[in-house]
Amino acid sequence: MNFKFLFAIATIIGFGVNAYSQIVTTASSLQSTVNEAASGATIIVKNGTYADFYATFIKVATVENPITIKAETIGGVILTGDSRFVFKKSAHIIFEGFVFDCTGSNTLMKLEASNNIRITRNVFQLDTPVAIKWIVVGGYYDDYTFQFLSHHNRIDHNIFKNKLTGGNFITIDGTYNQTKTENYQSHHDRIDHNYFYKNAPRAVNEKESIRIGNSQLCNSSGFTTVEFNLFEECDGDPEIVSVKSNDNLIRHNTFNRNHGSLTLRQGNRSRVEGNYFFGGGKANGMFETQPIYTGGIRAYGTDHIIVNNYFEGLQGTVWDAPITLTQGEVITGSSTNYSLHYRGERITIAYNTLVNNAYGIEIGYPKSDGSYNKKLLDIKIANNLVVGSQNNLVKIYTDQQGGVTWFNNIMYATGTAQIVTGGPAFTNDQVVVQNPNLASNGTIWKATSTSPVIANAVPALNVNEDIDGQLRPTISNAGADHFSTGLVTYFPVTIADVGPNAPEETLSVITSNVPAMLLYPNPTKGDFELSVPFLQNELTIELYNIHGQVIAKGIYAVVSGKIQLNLDNQPAGLYILRVNLDGNPVNYRVIKQ
Repeated sequence: MNFKFLFAIATIIGFGVNAYSQIVTTASSLQSTVNEAASGATIIVKNGTYADFYATFIKVATVENPITIKAETIGGVILTGDSRFVFKKSAHIIFEGFVFDCTGSNTLMKLEASNNIRITRNVFQLDTPVAIKWIVVGGYYDDYTFQFLSHHNRIDHNIFKNKLTGGNFITIDGTYNQTKTENYQSHHDRIDHNYFYKNAPRAVNEKESIRIGNSQLCNSSGFTTVEFNLFEECDGDPEIVSVKSNDNLIRHNTFNRNHGSLTLRQGNRSRVEGNYFFGGGKANGMFETQPIYTGGIRAYGTDHIIVNNYFEGLQGTVWDAPITLTQGEVITGSSTNYSLHYRGERITIAYNTLVNNAYGIEIGYPKSDGSYNKKLLDIKIANNLVVGSQNNLVKIYTDQQGGVTWFNNIMYATGTAQIVTGGPAFTNDQVVVQNPNLASNGTIWKATSTSPVIANAVPALNVNEDIDGQLRPTISNAGADHFSTGLVTYFPVTIADVGPNAPEETLSVITSNVPAMLLYPNPTKGDFELSVPFLQNELTIELYNIHGQVIAKGIYAVVSGKIQLNLDNQPAGLYILRVNLDGNPVNYRVIKQ
């Protein structure tokens, strides 16, 4: 089998034989050693506490043999004072295992025109009176002809905690020409398996936990992936994650007890998929004279897809309803003031579950000053499941004159809840009022064998799996979960799945009752084999990139208990091999060197 790679991989993880290993104890020796190192070198900072530890790296290694900068042991190096690091025009470097317990007034880690930098298994904390962005991925300050763009960086398995002042935990920025009329965001970066904890108190603006792009970059494509992260007590900004560019993917994250929402604030064509939002019993707060709430997803712009998300116990309304589309200030193409709120157009909201929230889906909120007067256009709301016992499952603030269409949703109001307020009653092809017969597994409410099924109302979406990663047929349960006895690939993210001590193999679904199959060699230069230690004549195998997109698929014969595979024509990187065992998908990670 020869898998053909169709586009650039978003994360590069290099493996190879170290040219040498060296221990350093000063920032100056670290800087000089890294900048003079051969590819494959490992530079170790000896365990201890270091104040004002500052280094700038200008080094390009190779994908086969990256340079590793690491603490002697994970968490064994504590950096204090104004400690910080800058990567300039650097590539293929791994930075691992440090604890930042700083009090300076500078960004802790800055990537300038760098690519394939991996920041992994660190702890970040900065106690400072000034507004600081803790990690910034951007371009080069005078690169007005765009020769040096950042791309394919990874920030993973870190802890970001206790942010008391303005700025972001992570900012994905870009490169601008001299007049800032042309710009490019850093692209194909990946933020995964991190723990974001306690970003507070609330500020007016500029305190998002993650900001992807900005107003000047909102016409640029980022292709940023934010996945498998845990956000808790991130109350600092109405936008927990703020997306301000095109073509980004926010998936399989868990948001627990946060005042605010995941917001597609600017830009187009982003996908929000398979995320969990829990209120967790958190009480409403106040900022100045306004209440603030635990919220879900809010979107502006065009051509977004919001699918397979789960919302439970949220208290939010208006800006922070579980799913909210307000009216816009302007229409796409009508203004060059990109800081405005562009009305939603061609947004699809499908297969989401809303259960036991104070409010539900809210559509068309207009500000009282009349500034939000542009009605929504071509919004599809389909195959969602909404269950609640208070207020309204759907609230329509202003009639959208045919701009919003509803298909094949299931809703069930109990207690004092109403199905819809502010608009006419739904027809049967828009909303079926029916008990979904959900059951709690102790963490979430899931479909059961008696839950009603309904046809896929938006076949063009090709939603072929649910929030669990199980196969979703065309006739399936409404909401994020389709009832299945198959293996579960994705779960709500817990503290055990993120941070420096979390296992690397968090995507694996190999369990004790599944026959183990061995990939060898792994990592591989190209050829490898899959051993099949049970009676099987053939297997269906799919290859996924880290964006979850299928890039190859086929049925392969088992010969002498093995399947021979190769990745000869693929660039180095991480792939997911999905093997179908009698309808149950099992994922294996394979790394191409």
